[in-house]
Amino acid sequence: MLHGFLKFSDTTSWLAETLASILLYGFCLLMLAEVFSRGFLATSLAVSWEFSSFAMAGVFLLGAGPALRRGSHVRVTLAQGFLGLQGQRWLNIAATVVGIALALLVLISFWSLFANSWARGLRQSSYTNTPLIYPQALAVLGAAQLVLDLCARTVRLWLDLPAEQPLAKEEADA
Repeated sequence: MLHGFLKFSDTTSWLAETLASILLYGFCLLMLAEVFSRGFLATSLAVSWEFSSFAMAGVFLLGAGPALRRGSHVRVTLAQGFLGLQGQRWLNIAATVVGIALALLVLISFWSLFANSWARGLRQSSYTNTPLIYPQALAVLGAAQLVLDLCARTVRLWLDLPAEQPLAKEEADA
């Protein structure tokens, strides 16, 4: 059962990672279009800054869980140096449980914003008049994936499995 949960978490994490990558490329293309438009057409694209900020928020939030799973987050490991292997394992578990609590607060906050925008039909007060549920849905998905990846990390630590799953190229380089 726990291995099924880990497989589910890895699959959804890969999907979030893929969506974050697509948004990142879209963000870059939109900014290049803005530079071209300003440089050669002497006008700004009406959607570029708004949609770029939505995409960047999606990249950060959708990429947080997969980055955790890959071991890409910056961590301070000073306290671990004073502990034995079992102490390090329990410190990691405790820190991850605290991370779950904080990520749940973030998820609840984003869900509240999303539900409010959905119920009231809120839109961005700009030229595009974008319904706010779309960028907020990315935030909810990213926060949910972070919670899921933190829970998977806790299970892996509890079962004494490797907490991070580096990419195949990283494994070959190590």
